[in-house]
Formats: sequence, C-alpha cells, structure tokens
Amino acid sequence: MNFLHRNRVHRLAAWSLPLLAALLASCGGGGGTPPPTLSGEIRGLAPNGVLILGVNGSSQSFSTTVFGNPSVTSMSFTRAFTAGENYTVSVQKHPAGQICALLRAGSGRLDSSVSNVLVECHTTRLNDTGVQAATSSGINDLAPDSLHGRDAESSRLTKVGSGAFGFDFTKICPSGDEVDSVGGCPGSVAWACVRDNVTKLMWRRSDVAYTGPAPAESLCGRANWRAPTVHELLSIVHAGQSAAPFADTDFFEFASASRVFLSSETYRLGAGLAWVVDFNNAGASGSFTVPVNPADELRRARWVSGTSALDDPQSSAYTKKDVDANYVIIDTSRELMWLVPKTLEQGTWSTAVGNVATVNLASPGGYADWRLPNRSELDSLVNRSRDRPAMDSVVAGAIPNPNDASVVYWSASTSVLDPSLTQAWVVDFSFGDISQKLKTQEARLIYVRNRAFNTTP
Repeated sequence: MNFLHRNRVHRLAAWSLPLLAALLASCGGGGGTPPPTLSGEIRGLAPNGVLILGVNGSSQSFSTTVFGNPSVTSMSFTRAFTAGENYTVSVQKHPAGQICALLRAGSGRLDSSVSNVLVECHTTRLNDTGVQAATSSGINDLAPDSLHGRDAESSRLTKVGSGAFGFDFTKICPSGDEVDSVGGCPGSVAWACVRDNVTKLMWRRSDVAYTGPAPAESLCGRANWRAPTVHELLSIVHAGQSAAPFADTDFFEFASASRVFLSSETYRLGAGLAWVVDFNNAGASGSFTVPVNPADELRRARWVSGTSALDDPQSSAYTKKDVDANYVIIDTSRELMWLVPKTLEQGTWSTAVGNVATVNLASPGGYADWRLPNRSELDSLVNRSRDRPAMDSVVAGAIPNPNDASVVYWSASTSVLDPSLTQAWVVDFSFGDISQKLKTQEARLIYVRNRAFNTTP
C-alpha cells in the first residue's frame, strides 16, 4: 500500500469513529443507558449550616454559604444507584440550630432518575416541652407532642452544649467562661449560670426569695439581670419530668421547696396580681396575689439576662393569608405557620388529634404537614399585654367571631402529672392562662407547621 492509500484509510477510520460509537450505543454497547441519579433541593438551610443526609446505607453532607430569599440549596447524591433500586432518604444530623424534614420524594423506586426530592429546614427559636419518653411505647402514649420537635429529634440534633432531650444548655462560670471539660471554673469556684443555646438567654443557676428588683451586679459576664417574662420562664420548664421540680435539674437548682416563680408581667385582671409559672405543677401559669411580706417564701425569683428571642411578636411579624376556608398566619419571628379555620372547630382532645389527618388530606396552603401545636408553640401566640383576647391584633383578626378568640384551645401536649394520661395542656386566650384539661372535655382547635427558614411568606 502506498503512502497516499494509507492516508486515505486513516482519514476514513477517524471519520467513522463517532458513527461507530453511536451504532454501538443504540445496540446496548458502549456503556448503555446511564444509571439513575437522585437529586432535588434543600430549602431554608442557614448559611454555614451542615446537613447530613443518608440514603441506602451511605451518608453525604450538604452546606451553603449563600444567604438568599428564598434560601435554596441544590442537592445531588453522589452515591451510585442501579435501575429499579428502591431508596429512602433520611436526616442523620440536623444543622446547628435547625431541624430539617423530608417533605417530598423521600422514598421511592429509581426506575429512572428522580430530581424532585425536597428537604425543608427551619430555625428552632423555641425550646420544646420535654414531653417525651425513653421507650417507643411511651412515645406513642404521649403522641402527638412526642413525635415532633426538638425532643423527638434530640439524637440527631447538633447541640452547642447538652441537656435533656431537646434542651441545649451550657454551664457558665462567674467569670463568664464556659466550664472546662470536667466542669471546673477558673480559681476552682463553682459555676453560677446557665446559657440557653436555643433562646440565647443567660439564667442564674439557683433561685432566690423575691425581695425586689434583681441585684445590680456583674456575674457570668452579664450585668443586666432582671425578672423574666412568662414566655421566658416557660422556656426552661421540663414538663416531661416524672416529679417536681419540672426543670432540667442537671443545670437548674432550686433553693426552696416553693417553686412558684414571679415574672415581670402584671396580670390584667384587677390590682395586685402578678403572672407566675409554677415549677411544682409542670409549668401551669396564671395569676398570683403578691404577698404583703416580701420575705414570703412563695415569692421566688430566677434572674435572667439577655435580649429575649421570646418577646411578644409585633403585628409586623405576622402575615395573614386567605386560603380557601381558612386563614394562614405566618409568624416570621418564630418560623411558624398557623392554620386558623374560618369556622373554628371544637371537640375533645381525641377529636383534635384525629382531625389532623383530615386537614392534611386537603393540603391547605399547599402543605400536608399541619399538626396540633405543642404547649410551647401555642403559648407563643399569647400576648399578655392584652386581654380578652390575649393575642396580637393580626392573630385575633383571623378569628371571625371575637367570642371564639377568648376561649380555651387544645395543645398537642399530654400532661404527665396524671399517670393515667387523662389530661392535656390547654391555653386560655382570655388572659393567657396555661392549665390542664380532661381530654374528654372540649376546646377549640387550630393547627401549625414549621416554616422553612428565610423563605418568602
């Protein structure tokens, strides 16, 4: 073969390679159909947050440094899948300060690529109730509260410190330093304060007799000590304890057998009444006649410091939307969404629990994860600077009949004070009282869901 002929053959071979590859692929050669992939998006993941998801025995971390509105992070699993494989996505570790949930396509079969997996993350601004059990049967007994929130997710939370269930506390030395790895402080002095890593408040380790305003002293790096609000006191109530005092006693000491703590708020019904939270009664809250004798042991105080994330939201924090036969109220301060039926329902606690499934079948607002609010969430709607109803005007304005606002509403939280679990916690929005009610009695119903962090209302 001469040079020119060889060159023609070479050019022909080079030209025909793509055609040959295409023919092979069409016949199943050259790699065949590519394997399926699994992808989607994460909404609300906070900047610098790290979310660890698992799928079919493998795990993968996702993070973002982008702060957008809405905050959306693309998600694509790098694990290799095979056609026809069944898959299940799960949250293995939540980002610090957040809880994430699978809302769409969290499981299925990969007959082809799936690209619509949806994970939503919300920032936890409220402590949970502590109504949780160590056994699966106990969890079911205390449902629905025990199935949701920081308590239910405690094993998968990224905590700054430690604490029972969903609580996240850090012990602080008088100097303002955190205790060392063995619980010690500089100078071998005892630790004096507790920092709540969820609410960012600083608490005194022990309580004192309430004889007047908080002392003007610097302790634990703080100087602005004060009496707490009712919301703040309720945030450290561990309502799932088996006995009083109802708080995480690894962090909070009680110097007296009397555990009724005065708040900074005045009860709006007559003179001489203050709001209190009863730590002997799992956080029941109501009016208290202030004793004449300031040294009375019933007047207990637990001082707090810091700018509260639990202040009553102003009207600007709420957005009300008309959705079919309901109002949806978006609370941007708590990262919660409320579903308020225009015709408020009333029923027993069992009716309230059963109604959740019916509500979610209709997917009001496009969501199917509505639930009964736990006691902490329901209390977050209370504005104790108002009365009859003790609600912000935007919230009260979503209830067409004013008489339906100043009444008792069910929470999802069963009271553990009665071993037979026949009572649940309720909030009376006349003034904001919190008490227990027999589950066979009736109260009003509203629903809640978590709002994805930093998303448009």
